[in-house]
Amino acid sequence: MANVQVTGSIRFSDGSSVPLLNAAMAEGTLSELQTDSGFTTVAQGLGSYAPGKTVVAGLVAAANNIQYAYILRQGVILATIPVAADGAVRHGQAPMKNVRLMPGDTIQVMANTAADRELAVYCHCTDGTQQIFAVTPSGAATNTLVSVITGNGLGETLQGKTINEVMVCGPSTANIAKISSAGGVVFLDAQGSPIGAAHATSTASHQPSPISFNTRVALNFALQSVTTS
Repeated sequence: MANVQVTGSIRFSDGSSVPLLNAAMAEGTLSELQTDSGFTTVAQGLGSYAPGKTVVAGLVAAANNIQYAYILRQGVILATIPVAADGAVRHGQAPMKNVRLMPGDTIQVMANTAADRELAVYCHCTDGTQQIFAVTPSGAATNTLVSVITGNGLGETLQGKTINEVMVCGPSTANIAKISSAGGVVFLDAQGSPIGAAHATSTASHQPSPISFNTRVALNFALQSVTTS
């Protein structure tokens, strides 16, 4: 593991933006991304820098690879943030869920090595709930993705909610080739029958885009990815 530069920006409803920077974030470790002190005098958490402002768009990028980023409020994902690897950005400051910031809100980021096999899925629901599920396969197996916040599965986390959009952030192209389940992830009902599927994007090479979905989640539903090696 190494320390890598992570950058980003957040745009607000009043048209203003703030740049973000962590010049030495540890790969493989969930870390906070604060404002760029070169432009904001001191590095600050997002909520402390702009309390009362409404976020409308943003992007976080890292060298090598990046799996996910989100705004955290009191232990809950307030809004997911689009991600891309350096050099693979197609849409800067992509649209986000509109959220009004409070002091204490922070941006949390998972930057990974180029070889890391982590697979992450953004799930956006019709009631505004946003969640991220992830797993790091280590070989040939059926891998169940769990919430990056609670460690619980899909059904326990989003029971009764309807997912209307997903985004699947995958590892390198070579490692995606080892995924046999629809090239990404499969949503399963309580009986183990498939009810949805989505391909993964190699975040190290291409900026992931959201996919329209229409899946109502019930208890014991699961989100899985099958790897061949």
